[in-house]
Amino acid sequence: MITEVEYAAGRKGDFFLPDTPLPPGGYASVLLIHGGAWSSMDRTAMAGAAQMLCRAGFVVFNIDYRLAPEHPWPCGINDCREALEYLKAEGRERFNLAPDRLFVAGASSGGHYALITGFSAPKGSVAGIISLSGIDDVFPDFDLFPGRYRNLLGRTPTPEELKKINPSEYYYEGAPPVLCTHFCRDTVVPLESCQKFAETLRQNKGNVTLYLYDFDRDNEGHALWIPGTSPRQLYSDLEQTILSFCRNIHH
Repeated sequence: MITEVEYAAGRKGDFFLPDTPLPPGGYASVLLIHGGAWSSMDRTAMAGAAQMLCRAGFVVFNIDYRLAPEHPWPCGINDCREALEYLKAEGRERFNLAPDRLFVAGASSGGHYALITGFSAPKGSVAGIISLSGIDDVFPDFDLFPGRYRNLLGRTPTPEELKKINPSEYYYEGAPPVLCTHFCRDTVVPLESCQKFAETLRQNKGNVTLYLYDFDRDNEGHALWIPGTSPRQLYSDLEQTILSFCRNIHH
């Protein structure tokens, strides 16, 4: 692990490096983006997910970014885009990364950033996108939690302003495949956010996979991607779903 790597002025992340031998073509890699309603938390929340991916042979760049409301939209998303460019350039050369096996993943509001970051990257440069309990469509989430968006944008957004930050607006034909995971009883980010996003992509012939889960316990499944927050078997199932998604993508 290499900590405190600066990818842009004042913005840093940690590299998690696998012990596995260098595969033909280089290591697969993941840009990992934490959640926190765009305004809280840091990269330590994603350490468990980073370790899981690293054990599976991925080089993982787990980043911090500027937070709202001090740094409103588009500061945070611009940081994520810069981190991706860093991973594609300096990271690729430094750590022998495969150019066709680069993924973007994020959790909760970090899933929202992951989707936009992945869709905004040059065509063919991102192999796949993973949104864990993500704000995949902003409209159902805004209906329940408008305060998040006042923090993010510095004001109560209009429908047109919400549309401009909605991940599906960045989708294009031939965009990277997407995996969305979500807790069926999620009270932090509504399930409808995931479902509406998937429906929109499917209507546009997008490649989207859903992994939905429930285990008869309310209010506990949003943070499944953090080890120890949910039953071990359910976490193991999520892990296998993520790894299968990544391994089944071929260029």
